[in-house]
Amino acid sequence: MKKKEKKFFFFFLSYYLDASVPTLVTNRTNLRKGDLFVINLNDDGTQKLVMQVDEERPGQPQNPEIFIDESIKRTFSVISFMRNFHTIQKVAVKEKFALYLVEVQVKEQYLSRGDMWRFSRKLLNTNAYLKKSFDIYGMRAMVYGLWVDAAPYRVSSGYITKDTKIVFRSLSACCTIFLQMSKEMWDFDHHGDTYYEKAVDGFLADLFTRWKAR
Repeated sequence: MKKKEKKFFFFFLSYYLDASVPTLVTNRTNLRKGDLFVINLNDDGTQKLVMQVDEERPGQPQNPEIFIDESIKRTFSVISFMRNFHTIQKVAVKEKFALYLVEVQVKEQYLSRGDMWRFSRKLLNTNAYLKKSFDIYGMRAMVYGLWVDAAPYRVSSGYITKDTKIVFRSLSACCTIFLQMSKEMWDFDHHGDTYYEKAVDGFLADLFTRWKAR
């Protein structure tokens, strides 16, 4: 008779100070690259954090078995991470934690529709949690909100599938000014200035000064 696999395991967690470092597990766990796992943040299992394995490495005895981003401790309850050992559950059906909507915030950068499409495709089949940072193709963004299609609706972590909707929100106003560079731009007005000089040194300079004053 085949031995039934355990659902829950106790593992020793450690944290990275660098958010760009991937989630890493040692070969002493039952987790493999691409696997989803759930960290129980409290004893009754009502607070969960969905994570995904990015990389595997050989592990030595007495060393931490799972490494995650240290910034997670600032997002979730600090009390939950005061102990080193946590109950970890490997996810068999990833769609169980599928997200309906992911709201992503961008700041001080312009994303075209093509950029948003490429960004969204890169997020496919990955995990997301509140305030998770992304740097994809030079585009930086942060997760602001996560929703599922059933109660409690708003969640703190989950899994992005092909059916998940990705919404981009900009924290910075962006205004694009187009100047038509025609032949007349190099003509002189009755004061002896070219219309190009009046546009750059006059109109645009006055416009930016007024914006700064406000």
